[in-house]
Amino acid sequence: MNTSIPHRELGSSTAHRQGAVLRWALGGTVTLLASYLIGLELQRRGWATYQFPQTVLWCLVPYAVTAHWLYSGAYLPQFEGRSFLAVATAVPYLVTPLGFALLQQPYSRGAVLLSYLLSTAWFLAGHRRQRRLHALRLACLDASVPSRVRELLGAPAGAGLRHIELRPWTEFAASAPVARPGDDAPWAGVVLDTRTPPDEARERQICALRLQHVRLYSVETVAELLSGRKMLPAASVHDLWALDGNPAYDSVKRLLDAALVIATLPLWLPLCLLVGLGVKLDSPGPMLFSQMRIGRNGRPFRLWKLRSMRAAVPGAESARFASVDDERVTRLGRFIRRMRLDELPQLWNVLRGDMSLIGPRPEQAQFVEAFAARIPAYPYRHLVRPGLTGWAQVQQGYAGTEEETSVKLSYDLYYLEHYSLSLDLLIAYKTVRIVLTGFGAR
Repeated sequence: MNTSIPHRELGSSTAHRQGAVLRWALGGTVTLLASYLIGLELQRRGWATYQFPQTVLWCLVPYAVTAHWLYSGAYLPQFEGRSFLAVATAVPYLVTPLGFALLQQPYSRGAVLLSYLLSTAWFLAGHRRQRRLHALRLACLDASVPSRVRELLGAPAGAGLRHIELRPWTEFAASAPVARPGDDAPWAGVVLDTRTPPDEARERQICALRLQHVRLYSVETVAELLSGRKMLPAASVHDLWALDGNPAYDSVKRLLDAALVIATLPLWLPLCLLVGLGVKLDSPGPMLFSQMRIGRNGRPFRLWKLRSMRAAVPGAESARFASVDDERVTRLGRFIRRMRLDELPQLWNVLRGDMSLIGPRPEQAQFVEAFAARIPAYPYRHLVRPGLTGWAQVQQGYAGTEEETSVKLSYDLYYLEHYSLSLDLLIAYKTVRIVLTGFGAR
């Protein structure tokens, strides 16, 4: 039986995307050269000062940062491509004037703007080219692969299948493959269903593929690439001990959290007091609400929020999830929950080090104990500090059932495996967009 397929060089889908980004970024230096030549011409005509071309040269720094972030974020699911591109290009160029101010270096705002626009256009063209030429195209060794992928993705995430092409293995096994018209993207490899019972003929096929250096993917890996979720194992979770923290980035992130909270103190503290006054006038009860939550390494801490529900009688009811149109939510509470204003006091928790600006949301101790007993991988979300917002919040929204909590955990574990400055910036961008729409509020 012929077991060859037209595959590209051995390497993961992420590695190939990183290679494409690197090549495109190196080619993109022509945009800076174009900006520099434009600056020289404007200076010659007297329409710009000498600072214009000099500033363009300095813009090599934000361009390099953009290229690095796009390279390091190549693992992100395809549906986040444009959002991440917007963040990775905008943030470095927005911070550039601050760098000039700190260095007390004169610069041209027009040059920064021109460099940003040309760089963004270049990387956007590269993103579209990459989606066309480097789509995830896989052959299925097992007939159950497509249904298993859909099962793992679930109904809402099933749209992720549009970013992948799956073809039955029989198309390759029957005869030597012939490229179809329009086939300009190489095949990324072969997908296996790990639940398929072992078979001698199947094992020979797998061995032959390995000898050909064909990349092999599990169904779970493909689902993760498409959904941005870490697929939970059915029984054993021992391999999840491989998930670990990032001490270097944890330290940097802690400094950034503290600096941002202190720098924005004149903005959020008066707003917090103003909303708190509205809470007092809207309904009887205290302005603030506190609750014990579980933080990093399983340590409990007291979380603070502006009260958005009717003041409860102590001991009147046990902890429970908020529901859609929850009768406990006050009139003003519905608005501040939608705009996330009730979370403002948690900036104090961030300053204390109990929380981070970005990370898995902290849960009540009763919920943690219950979920850990039924979802074995649940405690691993405590490897990092909990956050005001997180990957699960911007992808899923509020989780109010055990099934939704399992999906939420898969997003949290994905964050644990990949968390970095570039991913945190993407989460921050999506959080701002979500606050404006009220997605996930209850």
